[in-house]
Amino acid sequence: MCILCQMATAGASVVLSVVPSVSLTSSPSPQDIQKVPNAQLAKAPCKKSGAVRTVKKQKLTCKKVGKKLVWVANKKPKTAKTTLPVLSAPPTMPAGGEDHAACQLREARVNKYQPWNVGFPRGDAYGTPTLPTSGKANVQLLAIDFPNAVGTSAELVAAEKEIAEYSKWFEFTSKGTLSFDWQFPKQWLRMSKPTAEYNLKKGDRATVLPMAQEVVSLADPLVDFTDSKFVFVLFPRSIKLGVPDLGMANWRVETNEGPVKNLFGGSEYFYDRGFDLWSFWIHEWGHPMGLAGHSPRSSISIMDNQNGSSVVLNVWDTFFSGWLGSDELYCMPIEEKSKEITLIPLERFQRGPRGVIVPITDTNALVIESHRAEGWGKRMLDADYGRQSGGSGTASYGLSVYWIDTTSDTNRYVGTDGFIDSDLGEKWADHVVPAGVKRPFDLLIKGDTVTYKGVTVSFVKTGDYDTVRITK
Repeated sequence: MCILCQMATAGASVVLSVVPSVSLTSSPSPQDIQKVPNAQLAKAPCKKSGAVRTVKKQKLTCKKVGKKLVWVANKKPKTAKTTLPVLSAPPTMPAGGEDHAACQLREARVNKYQPWNVGFPRGDAYGTPTLPTSGKANVQLLAIDFPNAVGTSAELVAAEKEIAEYSKWFEFTSKGTLSFDWQFPKQWLRMSKPTAEYNLKKGDRATVLPMAQEVVSLADPLVDFTDSKFVFVLFPRSIKLGVPDLGMANWRVETNEGPVKNLFGGSEYFYDRGFDLWSFWIHEWGHPMGLAGHSPRSSISIMDNQNGSSVVLNVWDTFFSGWLGSDELYCMPIEEKSKEITLIPLERFQRGPRGVIVPITDTNALVIESHRAEGWGKRMLDADYGRQSGGSGTASYGLSVYWIDTTSDTNRYVGTDGFIDSDLGEKWADHVVPAGVKRPFDLLIKGDTVTYKGVTVSFVKTGDYDTVRITK
């Protein structure tokens, strides 16, 4: 609203007697201007074009009007209205679904490359406790810099926004069951040596543990590490660590209040790729929480790619974490031969049917979920992410259909150093796509039909939501 237009008052006649005293050729003093109502300020002369003043909360700029320099009130920019899409009524869960226990595929691997189960129960075979999926967890964020990589105050301020986004993601994804008590000493803690002198090697206890120990020891006077579930490390963007990260899961370094077992800090590897800090913090939390992740590959889930096209948790991992209720997941009975169901995209902040699991055996199932280039899936419209998934171009929507096989291992690595990520390794989950067709993120579009072990999935309708027909 124009502030100048609010001054139609009974005192206007009094004000007019003041105007002659400020209509001289000399520029009025601030005290004189204070006596003038906003409606008359544009008539007051000034000396220097471009000069700016604020009077009665109104910003004024000295401008040439005709042949005279006068104070002109700055117009307030119009606030753009955010127009949200008007969605049709959300779908509801159809009747007839099986109890979710029928979709809890049992863990069936004998020898495991990684400890995390891909089937139920969530946990591992080595007796290592997993991080919680409910309650409030104590976590720390430590800002750590080096003599050759100095942090900035702006990075500390930005880190608070990353914490907020991390918490927002878990609030929605866990349906409010898991929250965090953060400790963040908002200051840089300086390591004793330049980065190269730590000779850090990924996954190497001999170099990871000493460096992690120094990190937490620096923070010990400032932080209470009692019952610490995870320490996240903020490195400066100028860092050159030489490896993707400083990380450990279920290892151990000591503090005055007890051990720290989980720690992660991403290096230039993540910064150079434009990763959001909060998204890879979530990914690294997910592993010791019991999510093997990294399958199915397509950059469409946060446990596949920390900062991929979509940073949602896919249906299987959400189900595995205990965060999908009977109103959100349809477990298809073995004896049911046909079902049509409408799904809400995972990226949307909306509750309702979000996925289907079709058990085939007690160790094998098909999973179906909907995706949209909105919310946490905005990067689906980025061609670079489409190419990362092996396809080309962008995707605004689609169905993700993938199988789960709990007899298969999680070793996705090939190569002599053990850390070359590849699709040539063993997969415990993978997408089902039409033969001879390659689309970004392995998504099905309307009209597509795929079949896996006698189960046919047809994408029959799209719009605000996606409708799928399943037949056996």
